[in-house]
Amino acid sequence: MPSLFPVPTARRIDRQRLLSVALIPFAAAIAMASTVAATGFTASPLGEANSTLGFLLDFVKFCYLAVAMAHLSGAIADHTCGSLAAGLSMDEYDAPEPVSKDEFWRAFPNHVDGAAIAGAVTMLSVIAGSLVG
Repeated sequence: MPSLFPVPTARRIDRQRLLSVALIPFAAAIAMASTVAATGFTASPLGEANSTLGFLLDFVKFCYLAVAMAHLSGAIADHTCGSLAAGLSMDEYDAPEPVSKDEFWRAFPNHVDGAAIAGAVTMLSVIAGSLVG
Protein backbone atom coordinates (compact mmCIF):
# COMPACT_ATOMS: atom_id res chain seq x y z
CA MET A 1 0.00 0.00 0.00
CA PRO A 2 1.62 3.29 -1.04
CA SER A 3 1.75 5.97 1.60
CA LEU A 4 0.32 9.41 1.01
CA PHE A 5 3.26 11.17 2.63
CA PRO A 6 6.54 9.28 2.64
CA VAL A 7 8.29 9.53 5.99
CA PRO A 8 12.07 9.62 5.65
CA THR A 9 14.16 7.60 8.02
CA ALA A 10 17.11 9.06 9.81
CA ARG A 11 20.52 7.83 8.76
CA ARG A 12 22.17 9.09 11.93
CA ILE A 13 21.36 10.71 15.25
CA ASP A 14 23.09 14.00 15.91
CA ARG A 15 23.60 14.16 19.67
CA GLN A 16 24.48 17.86 19.66
CA ARG A 17 21.23 18.77 17.90
CA LEU A 18 19.21 16.48 20.14
CA LEU A 19 20.78 18.11 23.18
CA SER A 20 20.02 21.59 21.80
CA VAL A 21 16.37 20.64 21.30
CA ALA A 22 15.68 18.56 24.40
CA LEU A 23 17.85 19.61 27.33
CA ILE A 24 19.34 23.05 26.78
CA PRO A 25 15.95 24.85 26.77
CA PHE A 26 15.08 23.14 30.07
CA ALA A 27 18.36 24.29 31.63
CA ALA A 28 17.71 27.81 30.30
CA ALA A 29 14.21 27.79 31.80
CA ILE A 30 15.54 26.80 35.22
CA ALA A 31 18.26 29.46 35.03
CA MET A 32 15.81 32.19 33.97
CA ALA A 33 13.20 31.23 36.57
CA SER A 34 15.73 31.16 39.40
CA THR A 35 17.20 34.49 38.29
CA VAL A 36 13.81 36.18 38.09
CA ALA A 37 12.76 34.69 41.43
CA ALA A 38 15.96 35.91 43.08
CA THR A 39 15.76 39.50 41.80
CA GLY A 40 13.75 40.74 44.76
CA PHE A 41 10.65 40.46 46.83
CA THR A 42 9.21 43.97 46.46
CA ALA A 43 7.43 42.99 43.27
CA SER A 44 7.46 39.23 43.76
CA PRO A 45 7.14 37.36 40.46
CA LEU A 46 6.38 34.22 42.48
CA GLY A 47 3.30 35.97 43.85
CA GLU A 48 1.80 36.14 40.37
CA ALA A 49 2.05 32.36 39.88
CA ASN A 50 -0.03 29.81 41.73
CA SER A 51 3.02 27.90 42.95
CA THR A 52 6.75 27.65 42.52
CA LEU A 53 6.28 24.73 40.12
CA GLY A 54 3.75 26.76 38.13
CA PHE A 55 6.24 29.61 37.96
CA LEU A 56 8.93 27.26 36.63
CA LEU A 57 6.51 25.69 34.14
CA ASP A 58 5.76 29.15 32.71
CA PHE A 59 9.43 29.54 31.83
CA VAL A 60 9.62 25.99 30.47
CA LYS A 61 6.65 26.78 28.20
CA PHE A 62 8.34 29.98 27.03
CA CYS A 63 11.70 28.36 26.27
CA TYR A 64 10.34 25.34 24.43
CA LEU A 65 7.84 27.43 22.48
CA ALA A 66 10.71 29.66 21.33
CA VAL A 67 12.72 26.59 20.28
CA ALA A 68 9.72 25.15 18.40
CA MET A 69 9.15 28.40 16.53
CA ALA A 70 12.85 28.73 15.67
CA HIS A 71 12.96 25.23 14.21
CA LEU A 72 9.69 25.69 12.35
CA SER A 73 10.86 28.97 10.84
CA GLY A 74 14.18 27.33 9.94
CA ALA A 75 12.34 24.57 8.08
CA ILE A 76 10.16 27.08 6.24
CA ALA A 77 13.17 29.24 5.33
CA ASP A 78 15.15 26.23 4.17
CA HIS A 79 12.37 24.96 1.91
CA THR A 80 11.40 28.36 0.49
CA CYS A 81 14.79 30.06 0.16
CA GLY A 82 16.96 27.08 -0.63
CA SER A 83 19.55 25.48 1.53
CA LEU A 84 22.04 27.61 3.36
CA ALA A 85 24.06 25.21 5.56
CA ALA A 86 20.82 24.54 7.40
CA GLY A 87 22.36 23.88 10.77
CA LEU A 88 20.93 24.34 14.20
CA SER A 89 24.11 25.86 15.58
CA MET A 90 26.83 28.09 14.25
CA ASP A 91 29.42 25.35 14.82
CA GLU A 92 28.46 23.73 11.53
CA TYR A 93 29.83 26.74 9.65
CA ASP A 94 33.24 26.02 11.19
CA ALA A 95 33.16 22.38 10.10
CA PRO A 96 35.78 21.33 7.54
CA GLU A 97 33.05 20.57 4.99
CA PRO A 98 29.60 22.13 5.08
CA VAL A 99 26.77 19.73 5.79
CA SER A 100 24.80 19.04 2.63
CA LYS A 101 21.06 19.63 2.52
CA ASP A 102 20.32 15.92 2.13
CA GLU A 103 22.63 14.97 4.98
CA PHE A 104 21.03 17.58 7.23
CA TRP A 105 17.48 16.43 6.55
CA ARG A 106 18.41 12.74 6.98
CA ALA A 107 19.79 13.31 10.49
CA PHE A 108 17.66 13.21 13.61
CA PRO A 109 16.57 15.76 14.73
CA ASN A 110 16.19 18.02 11.73
CA HIS A 111 14.14 21.24 11.82
CA VAL A 112 10.78 19.49 11.65
CA ASP A 113 11.78 16.95 14.31
CA GLY A 114 13.06 19.75 16.54
CA ALA A 115 9.82 21.70 16.17
CA ALA A 116 7.79 18.58 16.96
CA ILE A 117 9.85 17.70 20.04
CA ALA A 118 9.80 21.24 21.41
CA GLY A 119 6.10 21.64 20.61
CA ALA A 120 5.31 18.40 22.44
CA VAL A 121 7.24 19.53 25.53
CA THR A 122 5.41 22.88 25.35
CA MET A 123 2.05 21.11 25.31
CA LEU A 124 3.09 18.86 28.20
CA SER A 125 4.12 21.98 30.14
CA VAL A 126 0.74 23.61 29.43
CA ILE A 127 -1.08 20.48 30.62
CA ALA A 128 1.11 20.16 33.71
CA GLY A 129 0.64 23.87 34.46
CA SER A 130 -3.13 23.53 34.30
CA LEU A 131 -3.00 20.51 36.63
CA VAL A 132 -0.75 22.33 39.10
CA GLY A 133 -2.71 25.58 38.98
